[in-house]
Amino acid sequence: MPQRHLLYLDANAMRCHRWQHGKVTEEARFATTDEGITGFARYVQQHTGGLFTLLVDQVEESFQLDSLPYVRGPDREAMLTRKRTQAFFGSSLSGALSLGRESGGRRDERFLFVALTRQAALDPWLQALRVANAPLTGVFSPALLIDRLVKRLAADTPRCLLVSFAPGGMRQTFIDNGRLRFSRLAQSLHDVGSAKPAHCAAEILKTHSYLTGQRMIPRDTRLPVHLLVDSATFGRLRGGLADSDTLHYLHTPLQQLAHKIGLNSEVRGGDALPALLHWMARNPGTLQLAPPAERRYYRLWQTRQTLLGGALAVFAGAVLFAAKLALGSYQLNQETLKLQATSAAQNAQLNRLMSALPALPVPLNVLQPAMDTLDTLRRQTASPRPWLSHLSAALDAHPALTLRDLRWQVLDDPAAQTPPGSVMGHARLSLPETIAGDRRAMLDSAQDFLAELSRPPGHSVRLTRQPVELAPDRAFRSASQNAAPSEGADFEVSFGLRGGAP
Repeated sequence: MPQRHLLYLDANAMRCHRWQHGKVTEEARFATTDEGITGFARYVQQHTGGLFTLLVDQVEESFQLDSLPYVRGPDREAMLTRKRTQAFFGSSLSGALSLGRESGGRRDERFLFVALTRQAALDPWLQALRVANAPLTGVFSPALLIDRLVKRLAADTPRCLLVSFAPGGMRQTFIDNGRLRFSRLAQSLHDVGSAKPAHCAAEILKTHSYLTGQRMIPRDTRLPVHLLVDSATFGRLRGGLADSDTLHYLHTPLQQLAHKIGLNSEVRGGDALPALLHWMARNPGTLQLAPPAERRYYRLWQTRQTLLGGALAVFAGAVLFAAKLALGSYQLNQETLKLQATSAAQNAQLNRLMSALPALPVPLNVLQPAMDTLDTLRRQTASPRPWLSHLSAALDAHPALTLRDLRWQVLDDPAAQTPPGSVMGHARLSLPETIAGDRRAMLDSAQDFLAELSRPPGHSVRLTRQPVELAPDRAFRSASQNAAPSEGADFEVSFGLRGGAP
């Protein structure tokens, strides 16, 4: 985390504080002179690696309440910018605080426009930050901090006057419906320890008269006044602060509020500055008044942090992915070692079993060829008897045919489509001489015999040689046409038989 430097500027000095772990510690103080501005510039140059936040506590403030049409997006920003320029001409340190929408009519949105009107008093200090390229997170006003801080008060404060003390003076902040409406600083009461009760009462009465004259509060209304101080300071001031029909003084313990917001620094007397600075550092959502040009280096710092965060995220993802791969590799190595150990154990067990077996009568290199020869002889013992029986049955069904030639073999090829032990053969047969001149009759006889062979268990039956020559350029004649007898009234068939072994 970068070092946080909280700057507090009043009419007399610039106070530089360090904020760390909920503690606010003053590091340096520079008077509002040329020497003080030069010393502040050196201080900023020495701490360029940190973030700077400026709290301005001066009399030159302006608060204007207005109602504007409810719009959103770029039109809203353009409308607010134009309104701030019209209301605070010549002052770039301004902002618009939304107070919610009205309940009736067009339901316009109510805005409190806030500005620091003495730009010349701030420019030398801002220039020192610009020259050092110091990231400025924002410029704040105590009134804007109290607007969000008032919700942490124990008392019910829908409408009240909150009085606080800081080195810049006594600040009176008017809260209406729980939101900031007006704030006024009395510089003469900058030391709460020496503040006179009568002087405080006079300043509070001035503020009450102003609020009544501006019709911010109804007449004849008793306004609660909360003094944000410690018990000792309240007891000292209470003697000169008499309740009346219009004012009612109450004590709001400063130590209790500091504990609620998480301030770890010691609160001394009635000085509310440490609590305000701590609240400013903890709540980045508070409205700030610096224009975008003053916060340019802070935006660059945010961009660098975003890129750095993205790079760290990618690096973390790469480390996790590498760790996952390393874990997977380690697990794979462990499984490999286990498999190797299991294989070695099984081989050892196999060797023990083999060593326990009786010795072979002949060496293994002599026995293996003998076993291969035995397998070959077993495959050659297949008999063609079923194949011949099937052929004989077909011949019995066609006694006119004469067997002329016969060839057979046992198929034992693993790559073949037929299973081992199948018998395949070829037979040449001759047709009777009575139909030697009738080609159609010869073809019909051959087809009938082929159909007889196709009956189970016969398979792969086909006619390998026709009994007649079928040429496309020769006429197909019958015997009645007195054609010359055909030479070679023989035909050949091939068929197989599954399971040819006896």
